[in-house]
Amino acid sequence: PNYLKYEYSASSARFTVFSDIYYNKGWNAYIDGEPVSHFRVNYVLRALIVPEGKHNIEFKFEPKSYYTGNKISLASSLLLVLATLGYVFSLWRKRQIQSEKE
Repeated sequence: PNYLKYEYSASSARFTVFSDIYYNKGWNAYIDGEPVSHFRVNYVLRALIVPEGKHNIEFKFEPKSYYTGNKISLASSLLLVLATLGYVFSLWRKRQIQSEKE
């Protein structure tokens, strides 16, 4: 999954370990919608320091390379559509000019 959500409640600030594999590339952690740092523990798991109280904890997979690739793909598609429309227009214009000469 690319999104994990937890509800958490504690009477004091806690060092919290999640039984998820830690990947630092592209994963962001949020507590109540605010970005926070997460880190690796026990070589493979992820952890957070969570303040006291009731909180919503989210892990989101938001790789910058994915969004950059989407923007490049969109721009390329738009250029391809514009080039195709330009080519179709030039063919239509040539036929129109030829029919006017006849």
